Amino acid sequence: MKIFMLMKKNEVKKVLILLVSFFIIYGIILTSLITKKYNLKEGDIAKIDIKAPRDVKDRNATNDRINQAVNSVGLQYNKNSQVLDESLSDLNENFATINSVKDTTFDNSKKLDELKSSITANISDADLSAILSLSKDETKNLQQVVIKAIKEIYNGEIREENPEDIKKAKETADAQFKSAKLNKSEYNLAKDIVYSYIKPNMTYDSDKTKEIKEEIAKKVSPVIVKKEQVIVKEGEPVTANEIAILEDLGLLNSKNNYNWYIYISLAMLVSIVLFLEVYYIFKYYKQVYDDSGKLIMVFILNIISIILARTISIISPFLIPLACVPMLLTLLLDYKIALIESILNSILISAVCEFNTEIILLTILSCILVSIVFRKMQQRSDTIYAAMFIAFISAIVAFSVGFLLSNNVVDNVKKAAFTFIGGILSAVLTIGFLPIFENVFGIVTSVKLLELSDPNHPLMKKLLMEAPGTYHHSIMVANLAEVAVEKVGGNPLLARVSAYYHDIGKIKRPYFFKENQIGVDNPHSKINPNLSALVIISHVKDGIELAKEYNIPKIIQNAIEQHHGNTLVKYFYITLKNSSENPDEVKEENFRYPGPVPESKEIAIIMLADSIEAAVRSIHEPTKCKVEEMINNIINERLSDGQLSNCDLTLKDIGEIRKAFLKALLGIYHQRIEYPVDKSELKKQKE
Repeated sequence: MKIFMLMKKNEVKKVLILLVSFFIIYGIILTSLITKKYNLKEGDIAKIDIKAPRDVKDRNATNDRINQAVNSVGLQYNKNSQVLDESLSDLNENFATINSVKDTTFDNSKKLDELKSSITANISDADLSAILSLSKDETKNLQQVVIKAIKEIYNGEIREENPEDIKKAKETADAQFKSAKLNKSEYNLAKDIVYSYIKPNMTYDSDKTKEIKEEIAKKVSPVIVKKEQVIVKEGEPVTANEIAILEDLGLLNSKNNYNWYIYISLAMLVSIVLFLEVYYIFKYYKQVYDDSGKLIMVFILNIISIILARTISIISPFLIPLACVPMLLTLLLDYKIALIESILNSILISAVCEFNTEIILLTILSCILVSIVFRKMQQRSDTIYAAMFIAFISAIVAFSVGFLLSNNVVDNVKKAAFTFIGGILSAVLTIGFLPIFENVFGIVTSVKLLELSDPNHPLMKKLLMEAPGTYHHSIMVANLAEVAVEKVGGNPLLARVSAYYHDIGKIKRPYFFKENQIGVDNPHSKINPNLSALVIISHVKDGIELAKEYNIPKIIQNAIEQHHGNTLVKYFYITLKNSSENPDEVKEENFRYPGPVPESKEIAIIMLADSIEAAVRSIHEPTKCKVEEMINNIINERLSDGQLSNCDLTLKDIGEIRKAFLKALLGIYHQRIEYPVDKSELKKQKE
């Protein structure tokens, strides 16, 4: 139940961290997206030039362009071929009727009445009378001319309710009549007949017209007011169209002018980025996710990067120290975390910089370069050199990309110069921020470890001067531990530095330890074994006190505290037991170190290296067999005593550690050639 409550508490803490980070980042970015608003109405005189903060569509101009394009589209018609067929059929029937009536024996009056009742065409009585007066050949010729004229007319288009098309059709008929060389009577007769047959052969298609107009409207490109384009000029009256544009941009103070979509879109963007950042750490770096302090540090660094981007971009976005936070994350945690977290965070930085393409490119480039260059740092000054390299590469890229987007040489040179300065500023800020984060969050970076490994460190100098034997022993243990830790995939630098400081407690009473008793009587011979064991055991506590006094990081203090685990001070325990009248009364727990047992592979290996180095040094005339046997005995003893039960070493790791220790110790204690003495020189000295 307690474990469940603890887990629940940790998850609540992480949710709070995420929420606080969300609101801070959201607020910072919002300040760059929400612009100043103006109290203006149509006809007011502008006091300043008002520029567009982003691209926006000019609705009125776009609508005018659409209307112009749509109005240029004519009405759409469908051709009706039946009109010609019906006209020719009717015409032929009428001429057949005329010929039939003309063959009758009726008088002209009766024939005229017969034609008037039988002919469907709209032909006047005078024209009918004129037709009756024509001979059969003349009638046939007239029929042919009329049919040819009708066909020619309907080859063209006669649209509904279009007088121009009717006029054009009549002109076409007239041209046919003239070419037929008709006399005046026949000309007038043909004209009257054909004109009576002229009617539209093109019917209006409203659906097709609407469809084409809609397609044309879609293809019209909108009129865009570009970012930084002046909308309203100082000293000029504000037009209705300008008011509409200002309203679309959210630059007017009005109840209706509330760009809610900006707030929602930004909230979604920030939420997704933060979720991905946390999910990546949870998925691949569980130890960082479980450490609330480190999680807080990651978000603080992300917030710092956004604050830097928001403030410095006011001068120029190219001045932003884009490499600063990636460098800090690489040094404080891991280059892989730094790469992914910084690339995700670049999305938020780009939002601050109004999604400037060049800045997005430079941000991603900085993240990649940092992950490559900062993987192995030797000292803090290397930060400057690495940052200068990153700044130089970034400046070249900024210059090159600038020319791809613009041919303004001065502007591109300025961007490149700002980018280089931003890179140098990244190094300065990294050097300044790094010790703060190291101390506040208790993180020991490789740079800090290298500083602690410096022989000129006050505590190391104190160890050398006051306990030289222990100093030498610590160096030997560090050499052994580093080699072994590297074999099992640990942190060799951490192992080496921890080994340097693991016995600093011996500074307080150096002569109570064998390695410092050169030319000095053994003080243990004057005190009882109980007190001797107490003095030996107390060097752990004394070491912790010295480490705190000299501000040695907690991770090194853990090595000082745990490097003996709760092992038995066997020499004095057995000595007292052998000399005691009641051996059973000698309690083993009084001769054990307080512990705890090693909690990491680095400290466990230091424990083994510490015991093995001292033991092998005591071997008279060491050989490979003797050294190997001693290594195996001590490792087996620590295993059976449970000293390695709380670290993550496997049996395979133990095998690798044995081999590493043996190889290193054989290199140290190899047999040396005894140099011969010059006997003649020795004889001269005696004389």
